[in-house]
Amino acid sequence: MPARSGRFRSPHQRAGRPNHPPKRRSRRGRIAYFLFLSVFTIALVEIGARWYLSNVLQKSSENKFRFNSYRVYEHVPGFREGDGERDWIEINGQGFRRSQEVSIAKPAGTKRVFFLGGSAAHGITSAAPYPVVHIYQDETVDAHLERMLKEALPGQKVEVINAAVTGYQVFQHTQYLLTELLAYRPDLVIFFDGNNDHFVNDTNYRYMTDFRYQFWKPYLQEPSFSGTWMSFASWMSKYSGAFRGYLAWKMTRDAIKEGMRVDWQGAYVDDATTISNHKKVARDQYLRAIDDNLFLLARDSIKAIVCLQPARDARYRALSANERAFLHTDRNVAALYPVVVEELKEVTGRWGVPFADLNPAMNDPRWDGEQLLIDYCHLSAKGGEACASALLPLVIDALIGTSTTDTLSRPAASGI
Repeated sequence: MPARSGRFRSPHQRAGRPNHPPKRRSRRGRIAYFLFLSVFTIALVEIGARWYLSNVLQKSSENKFRFNSYRVYEHVPGFREGDGERDWIEINGQGFRRSQEVSIAKPAGTKRVFFLGGSAAHGITSAAPYPVVHIYQDETVDAHLERMLKEALPGQKVEVINAAVTGYQVFQHTQYLLTELLAYRPDLVIFFDGNNDHFVNDTNYRYMTDFRYQFWKPYLQEPSFSGTWMSFASWMSKYSGAFRGYLAWKMTRDAIKEGMRVDWQGAYVDDATTISNHKKVARDQYLRAIDDNLFLLARDSIKAIVCLQPARDARYRALSANERAFLHTDRNVAALYPVVVEELKEVTGRWGVPFADLNPAMNDPRWDGEQLLIDYCHLSAKGGEACASALLPLVIDALIGTSTTDTLSRPAASGI
């Protein structure tokens, strides 16, 4: 039986319009739409990453470090970090934290001092859970020391060059001296170390091979997709804030994992165990590296000063409100502090080199109530000034001679 007319007609046909199928977006249009969404999403992520780095973490979107085949990593020459109005960190063309360039050939009549160490010597911004405090270019120990030397020695040309790198241990200073710094013909090298390796107590730790920032080795030695990806991410981080943030997070995570595998400092058990384990390994680790450095300098008739950097656990006199708020005790450090002081006195005594324990200097009454530390070991601007003031007589003795410092008061620091 034939269907009645109009029973199965479409709405278009009922309305008297032709029955055409719905229009589909062309392939070219779909590709354009997909590309637009992709570019928009990437741009949004990039803008968000740069905003987060700049406003929340207060970090540059550029890389500060790059691989170094001798020292594991080094500064990227020309790096800057600031708020757009003023830079708090400047790395010059030679990789030093210094606004001025440094020529390999030492200018005639100039006294040249290199300042080596880790993050406390370099001068870094504090981070969560501590309040953010920036250490500007003129607030580091070396900057204060250079200013004080110029005031104390009018007419004398003096350079105090900050070659410290965040995270460095003493063995990296050895490589730095051999590969670069000795060529600059320094008159004096100041070693400002302690927190990164002096308080070792894990007998399974191998000083150079277990260094936590050696995590890059598998990427280079064992070709893999993850290694290829990291190389790509490293390349992209030069242009992208998002990749810069990802790479920083990934490398920090890898360093933590490396430290969890075996780290230089084990869990605290008791004072006797901590001290016993430390003595089993210290001689072949940081003490041997100090010996190496002092030998290299003595060979070239370059003077040296070895410092034990300040730590929050040793700061006890009239603390500032902020220092009281984040005070705590690292029981390994508390147990090993007097042991480390004696070890450093012994090794520097063999070489006839001055040793400065800067912890007592931080408790000098002149600094009562001042915030000298911005976290567990990093120095505020005042802390940098306190350390420079304590070092000043020793540095003048090394550069000029004891007669120049007869009228200068000695700092209250053991070993000086």
